[in-house]
Amino acid sequence: MIDNLSERARPYLDKIRQIAPIIRENADRAEREAQLPSEVAEAFHQTGLFRILLPREMAGGDVTIPDSLHLCEEVGAIDGSAGWNLAICSSSPLFSNCLSRNAFDKIYSDPRAVGCGSLNPMTSQAVRTEGGWVFTGRATYASGSAQSNWLLSAALVLHDGAPRFVNDVPELRAGVFPMDNAKILDTWHMSGMSGTGSNDCVFENVLVTDEYTFDWLNAQPAWRGRPYQTIPLTMQFAGNLACVILGVARHALDELKRIAQAKVPVATRATLRERPIAQVQVAQAEGLLQAGRAWFYNVSDEIWQRGVVGDTFTLQDRANARLASVTATKLALQAVDLVADAAGMNANQVASPISRCWRDAHTASQHVLLNTARFEVIGRVLFGLDPGSPVI
Repeated sequence: MIDNLSERARPYLDKIRQIAPIIRENADRAEREAQLPSEVAEAFHQTGLFRILLPREMAGGDVTIPDSLHLCEEVGAIDGSAGWNLAICSSSPLFSNCLSRNAFDKIYSDPRAVGCGSLNPMTSQAVRTEGGWVFTGRATYASGSAQSNWLLSAALVLHDGAPRFVNDVPELRAGVFPMDNAKILDTWHMSGMSGTGSNDCVFENVLVTDEYTFDWLNAQPAWRGRPYQTIPLTMQFAGNLACVILGVARHALDELKRIAQAKVPVATRATLRERPIAQVQVAQAEGLLQAGRAWFYNVSDEIWQRGVVGDTFTLQDRANARLASVTATKLALQAVDLVADAAGMNANQVASPISRCWRDAHTASQHVLLNTARFEVIGRVLFGLDPGSPVI
């Protein structure tokens, strides 16, 4: 499945394959307990997978963003929830790059530093105070909160108790603070991606000094150079969730191929793999998945290379990056649907891997950055209109 991985990232691929049994053995438990089991989180720590995007001088992998997407897809092909947790937690340095260098160093000098957060600013508020900001609110759907010790929250800036607007746009602030300042609520009860532990986190009157905050709408790395300083933050994390869904679809296809070897459908004498309809469906599913992956990674690689040379990125570039992620997600969903139909009743058994893949893929696709509504925003940009949303 990995077709374009750098030599720097290949040792991490080997590590993923070494810990794959641990991930598989704990997949059912993750779904029951609605969070990533500690054994899997520890495996990510021991292999350095949580630190793949950190600089080498901080014992990080210093891999490229496209490499990180391949690695998260590989984990997603083992278990969707584990892949989602890795994608969220390993990408926290992308946001922390926007803090001061001193704050960044203080956070990641801890070899077990892990971050999570919420992109939704509408459920939290930030009030200016001397030397910093006071954050109060609720970080919604904070995937990976169970194993995180740092929390990022975006928030509306309040002035005299009301949101502050600049050119008719609300001022937003993001802050990063220790998880000890928040309470994790038991709010994540979903049919799919259960093991992500995407619970809400509430916090009240948390003082966050300036160096641990940044302008949410105009986020830019404060100290880290190219390509991070060149590529807009929203484009840096544009694909880190879609890649997991691609992995889930691969898992479903592999499972179909496995059961097709032995399953003999009712009222037939041939195995499933010998049935023409199953042959058509598996071919269609494979084609859809490969098509989605090809454009997705082509766009991801292009963004990275342009960032390396210092290109500027337009609104159309941002829309194209989002379109690649949403399209890859939609094609992966179609592939999973074909697999489920071909598998028949096997896909409806609760314990079936295909059943979990179907639920995981459809749940993950409802994320605000991947759902069908993104097409409308992208379409506005393609027509030369204002996107009508701060989120593309």
